[in-house]
Amino acid sequence: MCGYIFVSSRTKKIRPIDSNLLNHRGPDYNSEIDLGWCRFRHWRLSIQDLTSSSNQPYSREKDYLIYNGEIYDYHDLGLFHFSKKFDSDTQLLFHALKNNSFDLIKKESGFYSFLFVNELQKKIFAARDYFGKKPLYYYFDEDLFIVASEDRAVRDIACQYRKSVALNASSIADYLRYKDLHYGSTFYEGVSELPPGSTFDFNFDKWQLLISRTWEDYYYSKPFYKEEIANQTTSEDSEAILKQSLINSIEKRFTADVPVQLALSGGVDSTLVAMVANNKKKDFERTLTVSSSSRPSELIKSQLLCEKFQLSQKVINFDGIDVLDLLEKCINAQGGPLSHPHTLGVFALTLEASNKGKVLITGEGADELMYGYDHYKNSNSTFAFLEHIDPYDYFDIKSSEKKSCLNDLPWNKFLENNDYRDLDVKTHLLSLLRRNDRVSMRNSVEVRSAFLDFQLFQIVFRQQEKGTLSKGKGTLVKMIQDSYHDYKVDGNKIGFYVPFNDWFKAQVQENLLVRKYIENAKEFFEINFGWTLKKNVDVKEKLAWALLNIGLFLEMEGKLK
Repeated sequence: MCGYIFVSSRTKKIRPIDSNLLNHRGPDYNSEIDLGWCRFRHWRLSIQDLTSSSNQPYSREKDYLIYNGEIYDYHDLGLFHFSKKFDSDTQLLFHALKNNSFDLIKKESGFYSFLFVNELQKKIFAARDYFGKKPLYYYFDEDLFIVASEDRAVRDIACQYRKSVALNASSIADYLRYKDLHYGSTFYEGVSELPPGSTFDFNFDKWQLLISRTWEDYYYSKPFYKEEIANQTTSEDSEAILKQSLINSIEKRFTADVPVQLALSGGVDSTLVAMVANNKKKDFERTLTVSSSSRPSELIKSQLLCEKFQLSQKVINFDGIDVLDLLEKCINAQGGPLSHPHTLGVFALTLEASNKGKVLITGEGADELMYGYDHYKNSNSTFAFLEHIDPYDYFDIKSSEKKSCLNDLPWNKFLENNDYRDLDVKTHLLSLLRRNDRVSMRNSVEVRSAFLDFQLFQIVFRQQEKGTLSKGKGTLVKMIQDSYHDYKVDGNKIGFYVPFNDWFKAQVQENLLVRKYIENAKEFFEINFGWTLKKNVDVKEKLAWALLNIGLFLEMEGKLK
């Protein structure tokens, strides 16, 4: 939910912030505060407490909160920690920050990214949730400080102050190689991402920005769900406790004052969410699924479930869709080349969801929670820092000076405090969450991940460490089959499948526009790094995907026409 922009400068007059800049993130209400030494604007997507009493910036006694997120248990948390009833999570968070009690709620169910501004002391405290579900990007130099919910918004504001924020060529090379970005880098020079679970303190008078940890610390540190694990009671080793915790985590995601919808692929994760919702009589508008003749089993499984439990279903058919047009919309929404082809399916789901409500619940995170990916079972491997393309296989790279843009990411070094699953949480899952946020918020929809719960991860980890829980989704499957005896696991299940590969193979050779974008990308690497494509290289599959995404992004940025 929501979006915000903060701007401060010690040498320049601070301009009003364009009210349309992040309107897609919060079309229900927006407002700006000017304190002289800074300005900040908040865009609200109203989901909890639809009244004006929780509009933001939320302020009391010269303190201000701009907040993007949800804390689901705000009623109970307010009574438990503060003996006080709050009408919204915004009011709870503000009260906690005002009373220096943020530590009491920072690990509770939900997600957040916020700035807490103290007008009199000219100081800011900011934080981002442990999973990194909600973003925080920033730019900081000798006289300008910008914070925003999207990196492109930071770039746009910086350019208004005549800052040179060019495309980051090294990041584009990283994307070509890894199909993703790491270490908080973005596609814009000078614009960085705050690591998940981190905070910062900004002091205007000292012009000082103190960030609690670096990205190296984030990758090297013990996973957040392993912290204070010894303090948990032995009762959490039982299967009953785990099942109840799973149910609680799913139930909490239905906390909303607006219609809720479910993404239902028919796989284990989304099926369990639908089953719990049905068994607990949770109100939700309908289920949404993606269909294609390339994968008919996807639709069949979800239809059988909906028929058995009389759930309303909306099917989004991808047969005959203009894939290039959808790809352009997704790149525009994400603000850069796509790491995941399934982004197209997520965009279509959230666009359809926007017709009936503002909340879409997904099964994201169950594979990381339960060690569900096949590569955990078959080999000791990880998605983390996985090389998508070796540039030396495709390009002539002759100049040693130009090789410096190729950043080696030695994930083996991060295994001292992590295992393979932990690295996937910090890299692959984080990438999926970035995608979900940008694509869903482009359509003014909040995506909630039913299995991404701090306490739930701790319980699962404890049981796996003690040997009372085997790795894999067996527990989830058993919970489904308790109510749906005929349910069978499809070993080929891959989520919301989009028939991209079939389209892609034909278009690379035949579509002049696709070929133009690919040529744009090839020209970019030749101009910036002196790389030329080897003569015997056939541009297809992985290479074609990366070049098409890069070329489309460059076209949108206006760098190569």
